Amino acid sequence: MSASMSFNARPATQVTCHDYGTDRPPILNLWSTPVSLTITGDNAIPIEDHLAFARNLAAETASYLAAMERFAATDMGRTP
Repeated sequence: MSASMSFNARPATQVTCHDYGTDRPPILNLWSTPVSLTITGDNAIPIEDHLAFARNLAAETASYLAAMERFAATDMGRTP
């Protein structure tokens, strides 16, 4: 299966983490009308794989933030 979607940064775009403590895995939700993406754990996949994915997601998100901040500091980043 293959899918592609785009989330553009708009004022209404939301990113939410639902933390259920130790009762069940957390849920990460990205929502931008009319599309949403939900990421959560699945008992059929080892927890080590979930942790590796979450760490990679955090690292790439930090890289995205750093790149966006560099871009925003340029004249091109300030042009609407």
